Amino acid sequence: MDLTKFKKLNKIYSKLPLPREVWDTQEYEEYMEAFHNDKDCQEWELKRRIKEAGINYKKYCCVDMAYYLIEDKISKDKEEINYDSVITQASKRKEFGIPIHDGGSSYIQIKYCPWCGKKLS
Repeated sequence: MDLTKFKKLNKIYSKLPLPREVWDTQEYEEYMEAFHNDKDCQEWELKRRIKEAGINYKKYCCVDMAYYLIEDKISKDKEEINYDSVITQASKRKEFGIPIHDGGSSYIQIKYCPWCGKKLS
């Protein structure tokens, strides 16, 4: 699927919840196939979600890092623990870590991005 068609379908399929008669179609299956297997479509969708969350993906080493920080941002905005968060950013963007979901704000600091392998500053 080309990116133009993916963007058009995204307007339809990103409005949740989808009724079964919508997601139980060949077109939806092709859309999901493009999201999971076409790098351009996937990257475009991740950037859309990141922007919607109010994060500038260009400030991070890769789109995946920015995407997985969405849950961390949500939890910090609500000042509550988000057990869906798989990575956290601490102390004014100086450190990244894997959250320890024990009810507190502790984390295991990481030095390299788990998705692209770049050294984190």
